[in-house]
Amino acid sequence: MAFVKEEQLRQNLARNLRHLRISRKPYLSQQMLAKKLEVTQKSISRYETGKCLPPPCVMVAMAECFGTTTDALLGDRLPGKKGRDTDK
Repeated sequence: MAFVKEEQLRQNLARNLRHLRISRKPYLSQQMLAKKLEVTQKSISRYETGKCLPPPCVMVAMAECFGTTTDALLGDRLPGKKGRDTDK
């Protein structure tokens, strides 16, 4: 398995988190997600812009919230999603 640089992990998480949050029905705002994860809205914003990675406990809670795995959140693309989403 190839080593993935932190920058790439941050960008993957940013893209996947935003996609999961806005494609959810009903829509999930950054503030609502922050409340569910017991973090600040600013933290969610920083994760979605790729400025930082969440601590492991938040990453696990995030995966549970969206019914996926931490591997999928950090992966190049989400399972079931065709192609590579390049929106930032």
